[in-house]
Amino acid sequence: SMKIIITGATGLLGRALYRQLREIYGEDVIGLGFSRANPPLVKLNLFEKEKLSAYISAEKPDCIIHCAAERRPDVSKAEPVLSERLNVQVTEQLAELSESLNSFMLYISTDYVFDGKNPPYSPDSTTNPLNFYGKTKLAGEIAVKNALKNFVILRVAILYGGEIFPTESSISSIADSLTKNKGGEFDDRAIRYPTHTNDVSRVISEIVKLKSSRPDFIGTYHWSGDEALTKFKMARIMASYLGIDPEKIKPLLTDSGSAKRPLNSHLDCTLLEKLFNLPRTSFTEGIRTTIKELF
Repeated sequence: SMKIIITGATGLLGRALYRQLREIYGEDVIGLGFSRANPPLVKLNLFEKEKLSAYISAEKPDCIIHCAAERRPDVSKAEPVLSERLNVQVTEQLAELSESLNSFMLYISTDYVFDGKNPPYSPDSTTNPLNFYGKTKLAGEIAVKNALKNFVILRVAILYGGEIFPTESSISSIADSLTKNKGGEFDDRAIRYPTHTNDVSRVISEIVKLKSSRPDFIGTYHWSGDEALTKFKMARIMASYLGIDPEKIKPLLTDSGSAKRPLNSHLDCTLLEKLFNLPRTSFTEGIRTTIKELF
């Protein structure tokens, strides 16, 4: 059997992953959360170092999947101390605990470790984060590599799917804004690759499965959606599902948001595509479901 601890199991990706892995490994999957954690999830404040160490050491997981993060660039910029604690210090502590228990750690990272000037990016491309969020996630990657040998770093792109409130993802936030304003202006410069949480969960399940037959499988990998869309283009696609006149949606060609964002941090996913034959949810299908569930 395989005992797995997921941090951030109440978050956007964590919920999808918890559901997916529970189907495969049952009770051996433990989900940690904090403000939103109700049983069977375990309520644990990751900032309480002693409690975290005691808990992980007592549970002795075979695998720790670290999804918990401050993933909103503007919030990271506004609250650097908290973001650094969660994205770097907690990651480092979990990596050290993994090493001491001989367990495997899977760390979720981001396409924002790249500056977006020279896409597509393979896992060994030069990193150069533009914002504080990207810098903390890169520092987390380095902490993982320094602390243990048995790790996988999985960089993913902009996530959506399975939101439980309208602004939970930056993609459902577009739909929320459209609903409130019956249109609006949306960025048409930065190219994004919307990535469904179910797709990422499937990839992680495959990695965890592969680890049982190939313990030597380690390193940095990429997974993201393969459709290039600006927020403006996403908004136009959403319009029909929201009953909004697409002409009321205008392209914005200047910077918005307080934190700098890469213009095109397209992740090259070839390595995992070759390893696993995995489906990708098309954006039109994924966003249709999201909108139906939320609005």
